[in-house]
Amino acid sequence: MVKREDLTARIEEWVSEGLITPKQGEALRQRENARALVRQGRVQTGEILVYLGSLVVFLALAFLVGLNWEVLGSAGKILSVLVPTSAMLALGWGLHDSEDPRLSRGAQALWLGACLLSVVIFRTTFEELGLIPDENLRLLVSFVLATGLSGGALVLMPGITQSVTLHLCGSGALLAFLLWIDYTFPPFDPWRTLAVVLAAGALWLALSEWLWSKDEGGLVTVSRIVVSLTVLGWIVALFTQPYDLIWHKAAMEAIAFLLSIALIALGVRRQSQVFLFGGAACLLFLIAYVNMEHFADRIGMPLALFIAGVLLIGLGLGTGRLSKRMRVLH
Repeated sequence: MVKREDLTARIEEWVSEGLITPKQGEALRQRENARALVRQGRVQTGEILVYLGSLVVFLALAFLVGLNWEVLGSAGKILSVLVPTSAMLALGWGLHDSEDPRLSRGAQALWLGACLLSVVIFRTTFEELGLIPDENLRLLVSFVLATGLSGGALVLMPGITQSVTLHLCGSGALLAFLLWIDYTFPPFDPWRTLAVVLAAGALWLALSEWLWSKDEGGLVTVSRIVVSLTVLGWIVALFTQPYDLIWHKAAMEAIAFLLSIALIALGVRRQSQVFLFGGAACLLFLIAYVNMEHFADRIGMPLALFIAGVLLIGLGLGTGRLSKRMRVLH
């Protein structure tokens, strides 16, 4: 294999001997530089070992703190989490401008860990200082603050890593909010939960569209996956719940059906495989579930499945034609 330095020298010789033009030589040098950057940007075995070793060291420290948690005292508990988190943020900030891709990825990993640990910092501080007595509210505020910190990290250090962190903390805040509502305003209300989930899904969708406008392809994919999981995951959990009134269950199933169709349509409109496959998977699950619930006999279930299959074929042909027409229009 020819070394990069040798190839560069040969290109200079070819230009000086007139075998290629200076313009062609410059094009070859640029191509080789681009290939070198790609090779340098690949994750190597040694880098993976460094990440694994760092994780093992972190787990060792976490176990050490966890086993001695009760004897640390309030200040010790707060500092035991605050100090490593602050160090990770500072080190990550120092490395994020590095031209070495390995150091840049290391900075992303450090900030990911720091943002996730911030949930523990906020919760421990509120608990030990007695600032928020209610456990559910304490958890909610901690996740909200961590989500804000993750959003700031995404702005300062754009990348898929920080996007994942933001969505993890935001999803944790959603779950904590639902727990707080059910604990503060019992009993469990599926319609209230549905409203909160749809609002959260709308926020994630707005973020996805904003990232799309900024031409951030990888970040858009992460955001769209979270939109699908948030909306479809919760709606599946809700329409499979037992209800006292039959129309409540039927209404929730109808809502799930409409949301699945809406996500499929959005997938066609935005040319998003995440939305398209997510909506289709939820729709197929819904069809199977409704058949098992309402048509569990020898004739009704096959007939219902046949009708559903015909409808899906029609939907597929219709969306295919619609997609082609939209591409022509654009």
